[in-house]
Amino acid sequence: MFDCGRIEGLSNREILALDAVFVSHTHMDHFIGIDQVLRIILHREKPLHIYGPEGITERMLAKLNAYTWNLTQDYPLEVIVHEILDSTMHITKTCASAGFEVVSQQMEEREGNTIASEPRYCVDAVILDHNIACLGFVLKEIFHVNIRGDVIADNAYIPGPWIGRLKECILAGVTDEVIEVPAQERTKMMSVEELRKELVIITTGQKIAFFTDIGFSEENIRRIETIAKDADILFIEAYYLDEMKDLAGTKGHLTALQAGQIARRLGARRTIPMHVSPRYHTRMDEIYREIEHAGS
Repeated sequence: MFDCGRIEGLSNREILALDAVFVSHTHMDHFIGIDQVLRIILHREKPLHIYGPEGITERMLAKLNAYTWNLTQDYPLEVIVHEILDSTMHITKTCASAGFEVVSQQMEEREGNTIASEPRYCVDAVILDHNIACLGFVLKEIFHVNIRGDVIADNAYIPGPWIGRLKECILAGVTDEVIEVPAQERTKMMSVEELRKELVIITTGQKIAFFTDIGFSEENIRRIETIAKDADILFIEAYYLDEMKDLAGTKGHLTALQAGQIARRLGARRTIPMHVSPRYHTRMDEIYREIEHAGS
């Protein structure tokens, strides 16, 4: 998850699947949803990783310390906070069984822009200026696993969770695991390698960029370019129309025109405006026009 504001639109199942929350900064509208995430995942075994800018450790611990945890001694959940600084990353581990007290802290040297790496993806980050430190993120798939729906239909396979497990195995390099594949006539037991050959097309992974709450400065844009050139999808704030560019500059926000100019410099294949001021929610056509005009 990139930022964690109001998340009422997400199902519990989606939140339970979270590996990590990447927080650009801790203004309320980007951080208030962390409490809801914690409430939903409190009983699970998989840890939750929180990545954020300078100060994220103090603020995350303050949230955790605001509650009473006398009933969580047997809960396995760990919350691990990663504070991203210029050349280091500070990692703080807490766990439910200890009432979310700090159980360990360490500092790692940071080389390059990658802050998280998993079998399916890696995430790069840069520190940007929003009158405070604010992180921008790029998620890069290692490669993309495409499932051939036509073959599933031809073989009368019944879609289900086994498809997700197949993708996980391929991304993790596991080929010998046997997967139960339900079909209309009978269930089949097939290895990952057999299913890969039959159902899967591997393509280049996508590159998805996320930038919000940043000033329109050459330094910010230069930093963004180091991780987001040729992004397949660019999520970028367009808080104001350009008619309010002076106010945008004062508050460290982008106008739609400025967002479009950044998209053009990046060579983004698709641009999706977000974090638009409520005053423009009935004027979204103008937001889109400004972005498109900047790219023309």
